Amino acid sequence: MTGTERPTDRDAWLDRRLAHLLPDVPERFRDLIGFLLIIAVVQAAFWGIYASPLWPKPSETRLDRIEFTETALARLPKPTTLAAAQARYEPVELPHTECCEPAYLALKLRFDLPAVPADGLGLAAYQQVDNFIIQVNGSTVFARGEMAWPGQAFEGQRPVVDRIPAGLLNVGANEVTFITVRQGLPYTDLVPPILAPWPQVSQWAEVRLWRYLDYRQLSGWTTAIIGLFALLLAFRAPQRRFALWLVALCGGWTAYALYGLVLDPPFGGIMRLWLFFVVHALTAVSLAGLIDAWSERPWPWFQRGLVAVFVVFCALCGVWLTMRPMPEGYDVPSVIWVWLSVALGAAAVGRLLWHFATARDPRRLEAALLTICATCIVLDVIGEHFGLNTGGFLVDSAPILLLALAAAFVQRNFTLFRSAVSLNTLLSDTLKAREDELDIAHARERELVRHQAHDDERRRIMRDMHDGLGSQLMSMLLAARRGVADSDQVAEGLQSVIDEMRLMIDSMDSVGESLASALATFHERVRPRVEAAGFALDWSADVQGALPDYPPRSLLQVFRILQEAVNNALKHSGGDRISINILARPSAPLTLSVSDNGNGGALSGKVGRGLTNMRARAGLIGGVIDIESTDRGVTVSLTLNPAAAETVAAT
Repeated sequence: MTGTERPTDRDAWLDRRLAHLLPDVPERFRDLIGFLLIIAVVQAAFWGIYASPLWPKPSETRLDRIEFTETALARLPKPTTLAAAQARYEPVELPHTECCEPAYLALKLRFDLPAVPADGLGLAAYQQVDNFIIQVNGSTVFARGEMAWPGQAFEGQRPVVDRIPAGLLNVGANEVTFITVRQGLPYTDLVPPILAPWPQVSQWAEVRLWRYLDYRQLSGWTTAIIGLFALLLAFRAPQRRFALWLVALCGGWTAYALYGLVLDPPFGGIMRLWLFFVVHALTAVSLAGLIDAWSERPWPWFQRGLVAVFVVFCALCGVWLTMRPMPEGYDVPSVIWVWLSVALGAAAVGRLLWHFATARDPRRLEAALLTICATCIVLDVIGEHFGLNTGGFLVDSAPILLLALAAAFVQRNFTLFRSAVSLNTLLSDTLKAREDELDIAHARERELVRHQAHDDERRRIMRDMHDGLGSQLMSMLLAARRGVADSDQVAEGLQSVIDEMRLMIDSMDSVGESLASALATFHERVRPRVEAAGFALDWSADVQGALPDYPPRSLLQVFRILQEAVNNALKHSGGDRISINILARPSAPLTLSVSDNGNGGALSGKVGRGLTNMRARAGLIGGVIDIESTDRGVTVSLTLNPAAAETVAAT
């Protein structure tokens, strides 16, 4: 839906209410106020649901946590249980942060049990390390993936919930040891794990693990599928840039989800840390680019600038992480990433506000959902950078927001479908009215053409009467006044006048609406005249298929050409037989010929003007006149091409 389309009923209701409450405010500002209200409602609804019991969140308040009586830390030469058993520990307070070089550490925590629970204890651990091994009273309860850098796994990037069997526990003093590895991120953050009776931890962990594992996987699959769908649209949709930005955004979301699921990549901590910055920056950049393309009025160079910023940021992170010492190698890209993400989130929201401040666009619900995306990106960045433990908004919100956008797209297109039905009805009525108008205009045009043809015919008859009858009668009159006219000359002159009048009368009469009708009329009228002049008439029509269609004015030209040819044969051939032949074949030229058996007199100088007229008339209808003279007579042929007939009919 573009900004020129009609708003929905919901938007129309809001516009009417704002117009009633703020009658003196310009419409542009009322639209912006309406958009801000929709943003407020959507944001409140989303965060209200997110903070409500409907959104599952683990709660530690119901756990009977076991407190640790002593915590100690040791540096290890190797990440092994033997090295941890032989290490020298020093007391430490938790939470504790180590910096800055890659390190193997062992964290030892002691606790007392007045009695051993029959179901054992539940241990929930999340340490800000790459990977760890967990031991309880010297027995390993968790060990997954490689521990030695640079090929270590990253199992420590997701929470671990494990059951400590009652057989491993003692009445009185007990000990839990974490053997950790950290390489890449310079900071190792150690916090006390959750230790409580297993039934309580088990119930608590179901929600926690579902959010961190199952839901993250669902988010990744959802965004990946939507991204693939957008990629298919990119090859067919007219808004290709919008589809490509959507692919990039879904790709960033999917990579963000996979970052916490793929824990054994074929590279070390520095590369994983670089990918962390790249994935987060890609999501923020893609959202800003998507909104600019979504507005359908993109700012000049804005999207190209976003791509350039993303490339420069990725290159800067790679150089800084590998070339600068820690923690500077991490801290500088981290600060740039925070401010860049905040700036891009603000730019995305500002781009939406600018769009609705300068254009009337009914897509306000979709725009409000996009502001939630920007908000989640900014909150995740702030929580990650300042260690507020408030991240995960982006992963949590991704499937819901993208599905909401899809629902808005379906609803909008369903509205368009209903509008299309109404539009089709309107177009049908308009088309019918237009057809009626065209019929009236066509009838008026036909009448105008008919009047024009009559005027042209009237002027032609006047010219023929002046040049033909007038000149002959004037010659006879002058000869009579001078006393040089004899009876034979007068008789010949009168006969010429009569022939000219007949030709004019025949051409003025209707010749029908088709070539076949015109030829039938000509045959009917020419036979009595030819036979009255003492000639025999042979009529031959070899016609296969339908004759070409010609307009009435063109049929008159054919009629006159045949009349002129017959008149020349009667007056000048000196023969006693005239043959008229019609030859028509499908997709072949039509030939009309008039032949006599005279002595060639039909080509005498007296008929030169008539032959010139015949050629001129044939040219008007796309035909050609051919004349063949022998000692057995003269044949005048008119050839008409079907293609020329269609051109003449169209004009």
